[in-house]
Amino acid sequence: MQTHWYYERARGQYLNDQAGMSAPQRNRFLLINPRRQVLTKTDLAKAACCFDLEADVACKGAEKAFIAFAERITKEWEDEANRAKYNDDWFRSAIARIILFRAAEAIVSKAPWYEGGYRSQIVAYSCMRLAALAQELGAGLNYLKIWNQQGAGAVLEEQILLIGEQMTEILRFPPRAGQNIGEWAKQQACRKTAIDTRVKIVSDFEDWVGRGGEQRLQERDARRNRRVQDGLDVLKQVLEHDAAYWISAREFCRAKNILTPEEERSLVPACQIPHRVPTDRQAASLMRLVEKALDAGWSEGT
Repeated sequence: MQTHWYYERARGQYLNDQAGMSAPQRNRFLLINPRRQVLTKTDLAKAACCFDLEADVACKGAEKAFIAFAERITKEWEDEANRAKYNDDWFRSAIARIILFRAAEAIVSKAPWYEGGYRSQIVAYSCMRLAALAQELGAGLNYLKIWNQQGAGAVLEEQILLIGEQMTEILRFPPRAGQNIGEWAKQQACRKTAIDTRVKIVSDFEDWVGRGGEQRLQERDARRNRRVQDGLDVLKQVLEHDAAYWISAREFCRAKNILTPEEERSLVPACQIPHRVPTDRQAASLMRLVEKALDAGWSEGT
C-alpha cells in the first residue's frame, strides 16, 4: 500500500483527524499515514536550516529555527519569480531532508564514538556538513533520488557516520576552554569551522550528488510546469464569472478612476466571455483588479 507523508500544520491535527473514526477507518488511516511519517512545522524548519547550511540556527531551538525558516519562505514567496519553485519537487526534496535528518539521528545514537549528550547538535552539524560536501562536489545532494528510495541508503549512512565523528570533535572542543558546547553550537564561528573542515569522502558518494546542468534543467522544467498550472488556475477563477461580472467591475473602477491601461486591455475579452477568453497574463491582471476593486468598496457583481 502506498503511504503518505503527513504534514501536521497545527498541534494535534494528526490525532484530531482520527477523531470519530470507526476502528476499521482508523486502521486504514494509520496504514496510509503511519506515525513515523508524520512531521511538524518545526521538524520541517530544523531540517531545512541544517541542509541550507545554517546548523547554528537549528541549534538555537525549534522556535527560532521556524521563525528563520518562515521569514525566508515569506521573502521568497513575495517574489512571483520564486513562487514557481514551490511545487511537488520542492515538497519531495523537503521530505528527503527529513529522511536524512532522521537517519542521522539514528546513526549518531548507535555510533561507537558517541558518548551521549548533545545529539541534536551533532545531528544538525552532520546534516549541514553532508549538504556542504555535496555542494563542493556538484550541485548539491540529489534529494529526488533520496525521495524515490524513501531512505538514506548505505552510502549516505556511511558518509553521515564519518562526518558525525568529525563534527563531534569540533563541538566537544570549542576554541575557548570551558566554553559550553550548546552555546558554541549556536555561533556562526562554529558553523564556519564545521564547513571549513575537510571530510573523508566514501566510495560512491558522488552518485548522490546532482550534476549542475541536469539539476538546473530539472528545476527549470519544474518552474515552467508550475507556471503553467498557476496560469490555468487563475484563468479558471476568471472564467467562473460571466461577462456581466466583469462589466460591473469595469464600470466601478472607471468611476473610481483606478483602472490602469493594462487592466483596461485585460477587461476587453473578459467583458465578452464566453465569446472571448483572456490570456493567462490578462487573467492574473484581472484577479489583481478584483482585489483592488473590493478594497475600494465594490460589491461583487453589483
